[in-house]
Amino acid sequence: MKITNTGSSDDFEEVDDVLDGINLTHAERSRIEDRTAGLLALDACLKSLRVAAGVRQTDVARAMDVTKSAVSQLEARGMLDAKLSTLTRYFAGLGYQIEITLTPIDA
Repeated sequence: MKITNTGSSDDFEEVDDVLDGINLTHAERSRIEDRTAGLLALDACLKSLRVAAGVRQTDVARAMDVTKSAVSQLEARGMLDAKLSTLTRYFAGLGYQIEITLTPIDA
């Protein structure tokens, strides 16, 4: 599996180049590649959710009381670097609320 930077995140270099210098089992490398693909997908997630909801960046910006440019930058950075308070306001602009559930590990 070859994963390359999609341009949505500057945090990832081409995964194969990074992993080539590390002695990993096939299973370890596969898990890393799968996780990386998931993280890259999260980076594109915000814009995809907004588009699917039929909401314009301008409308989200107005709801968040920020500029359209700030929304664009948030979508480009993705969820991994965003504060929970920022994501809460972003999703509220899409008509959603974030709910967090704590479950005991021993349950």
